Amino acid sequence: MSQEPYSYIGKSVPRKDIWDKVTGRAKYIADTMSPGTLHAKLHTSSHAHAIIRSIDVSEAQNAPGVRAVVTSTAFAKPVGPLLADRPPLAVNKVRYFGEPVAIVVADEPWQATHAASLVRVEYEPLPIVHSPGDGLETSAPLVHDDTQYQPQTANIVPKPGTNIANHTKIRKGNMDAGWSASEVTAEVTVSFPPSDHVAMESRCAKAEIMPDQRIIIHSTSQAPFYIKRLLCTFFDVQPGLLTVVTPLVGGAFGGKGSVQLELLAYMASLAVDGALVHIENSREEDLVTSPVHIGMEALVKLGATKDGKITAAHY
Repeated sequence: MSQEPYSYIGKSVPRKDIWDKVTGRAKYIADTMSPGTLHAKLHTSSHAHAIIRSIDVSEAQNAPGVRAVVTSTAFAKPVGPLLADRPPLAVNKVRYFGEPVAIVVADEPWQATHAASLVRVEYEPLPIVHSPGDGLETSAPLVHDDTQYQPQTANIVPKPGTNIANHTKIRKGNMDAGWSASEVTAEVTVSFPPSDHVAMESRCAKAEIMPDQRIIIHSTSQAPFYIKRLLCTFFDVQPGLLTVVTPLVGGAFGGKGSVQLELLAYMASLAVDGALVHIENSREEDLVTSPVHIGMEALVKLGATKDGKITAAHY
């Protein structure tokens, strides 16, 4: 007999993957390493905002076990799912502390980590934008002074020549009438800093380019179709040649919806003739290098009657 409709409502329904997870049998990306897998590590910016005067990779290239060192000369176009404004590796300048500047590919993780520390970058520090509010000031240094914003959807409206990546106006009702009807008004400025979801599994990805040009990406991502879209759009990859595999994700909560390491892993694989490359963040890199939950500053004004009925709102 079939179950009664909605018979599961109000009851505890065990997840199909629960036993594998609680017994430790579940396999995540970093749990399986194929023979011959190469390992990538990032050299990241030590400045929040600075011009890149030079990058010297000679010492890193000659370090033990190193197969390749990749910089933005391999791919310098800005990418992004909603707004193409950030190259995978910094071009000409860095725009945040921890921004990837180079990728080192080596036989072993420790070799890649050591060689990444040998990349020498000469910086010329620039003024820093400390907050969203500071970034709106007309005197604020431009984060993207040499890059044209490239919206990827019709709903994104950047303002060239400013730090505003998207300006959306929403107007509903008669504001003047609403404020006139307000017996009580309250106005407050609220803010919170950038943060990370701190999933137990840090972000990681693998990329391999097969001899027949098929590309296989393994990722902890919540957004496999974004990965495919970005690789196909910006790297001219044919959709039929790309497979994105997302096995068990060790926690996310929205924090693994951004696409970053997957593009870097692909660039790393290209640099070593398509070999399988694994890249994995440390906890610190997860917090400062990969995209995290953005901060916010907002001015909120509410109008209401004395019995609590909202009559007007402004954000």
